[in-house]
This record gives sequence, C-alpha cells and structure tokens, in this order.
Amino acid sequence: KKCEQILMELSSIPADFGYVILVIGLTHLVNFYLVFLVVGARKKYGVQYPTLYASGDSKNADAFNCAQRAHQNTLEGWAPFQILMILNGLLFPCVSAGCGLAWAVGRVIYGYGYTTGGPKGRNVGGAITHLGDLPLILLTFYTGAKFAGLA
Repeated sequence: KKCEQILMELSSIPADFGYVILVIGLTHLVNFYLVFLVVGARKKYGVQYPTLYASGDSKNADAFNCAQRAHQNTLEGWAPFQILMILNGLLFPCVSAGCGLAWAVGRVIYGYGYTTGGPKGRNVGGAITHLGDLPLILLTFYTGAKFAGLA
C-alpha cells in the first residue's frame, strides 16, 4: 500500500514544483558564471588548455588556481545538490527552491570571493551555500521517512 501512496503523490506533482525547476535552471547560469571566471583567469594569467591547474612555480599560479578551484568545488557538489532539490521538492517545493536559491547566491559569492580574494575570500559565499545545502540534507531524511510511511 505504501508504494501505491507514493505513486499517487508523484502523479500529482505540486504546481509549486515549477520553482524547483526554475532554480535548477538558475544553477546552470551560476555554472556559466564560474566558467567565465576561469576563462578570464586563463587569458589573464596565460594558462593554456588542457592544463587544469597551474604549477606552483609559475608567477600567477595561486591566482589562477583559486578561480579554477572555485569552479571545480562547485562541480563537486552540484549534481548531488540538484538531486536533493528534486527529491525534497516533490513534497516541499517552496522550501527546496528557497534552499536552491540560497545555494546559487552562495556559489556566486563564493566564486567571486575566491577568485578576487584568494582562499579567505570564499568564506562568506561558503557559509551562504551551506544555508542552502545543509537544510536540504536534513530534510531528505524527513522526506524519505514520509515516503516510507514512517512520519
């Protein structure tokens, strides 16, 4: 019977789920912004493709690597974050979209701060990012319990 209930709930996705989809689209724009930061740093510091990170002995290695690292760090958590938004958005679309918006704003501030201020410049953006991802991680347990009929 639990499976039937889950299928019934999934067959009537809430209208507010559209906000989740819009924020997922926004995260792609955030990724483009971070790509542009890396491309700009490549041109500015002369780091050619396919070099992923500049060697430590080059003049501007740290500056380039900060831009690259901001993008790479975002990529490392982006897909799992989107999955959390989608799963939680099935029951809590506005909360999920709000967390996604916080995450997206945080990643822009993180990328800009890391690129312009080095490792210490990422702290504020990192904190804002976690205002988006940590609540979704916790909410996932409640959402799972809800679908399992435990809550």
